[in-house]
Amino acid sequence: MISAILLIALSITARATTIEEVKSTLAAKFTNSKIHDVRPGPIDGLYEVTLSGAQVIYFSAENNALVFGEIYDLEGQSLTAEAIARANRLRLEDLPYDQALILGPENGVPIIEFTDPDCPYCIRYDEFIRDSAVPVKRVIFFMTAIHPQTAPAKAQHILCSEDKAAAFDDIYLRRIQPTATCDTGAEQLQIHADVSSQWRVQGTPTLILDGSPVTGFREEVIANYLANKTKES
Repeated sequence: MISAILLIALSITARATTIEEVKSTLAAKFTNSKIHDVRPGPIDGLYEVTLSGAQVIYFSAENNALVFGEIYDLEGQSLTAEAIARANRLRLEDLPYDQALILGPENGVPIIEFTDPDCPYCIRYDEFIRDSAVPVKRVIFFMTAIHPQTAPAKAQHILCSEDKAAAFDDIYLRRIQPTATCDTGAEQLQIHADVSSQWRVQGTPTLILDGSPVTGFREEVIANYLANKTKES
C-alpha cells in the first residue's frame, strides 16, 4: 500500500540531531500548535512528531524536511494510525474528568462519549448501552454544535439539574422540554465544546475506546470492545 508523501523544506540554519534539538527546532516553527511528543520514527532518520489534536507528522533531521502522510508496513498496517492511537491514549490523561457528566457504575467499562441530545444516533447508542449486559461507566461530554438552536438548552438542563442522571433520562428517554438553566451549566457546556474541538469531534456520537475515537453508532465495534474488556478483567 502506497501513500502520497509531501515533503516541505524548512529554512533551518542548524541541523537538529537529538530529540531535544528536534523539539526546540520545531517549536520555533510550529508557534500555533503545541508539540506533545517527539520520538524515533518507523524509518531510520525520521522522527515521529505528535502535535496538538493527536496529529502525527514526521521530521527528517538529515534533510531538514517535514513529511505529511501515512506510513504502512508490508502487511498493510498503518504505522501512523498506531502512533495516533498512542497519542490519543496520552491525551486521555488531560481530559477534564471533573467537568464531565459521569453515569453508570464506577467499576464499569469506561467509555468517553461526545453526545448531542438531538442526535438520533446518540439516542440509539443510549438505548444500546442501557440494554448492555456489561456495566459501562459513561464519561459524557456534550457536543451541541450540530444542533445549536435546540441541543445546548437540553444539555444545560441536564448539567444544571440536581439529579443529573434523572435529568438525562428525561431528555434522552422521555424527550421533555428543558427548563433548568444556570451559569455553572453554561460554563461547563463551554468546557465540553472546547474538549470537543481539541479532539476534533466532527459528528455524534463520537466514542473514545481505549484512546481511539470511533464516530457514529457502530454497534458491532462497541459490542466487541465491551466483550474484550470483559475478558481482560
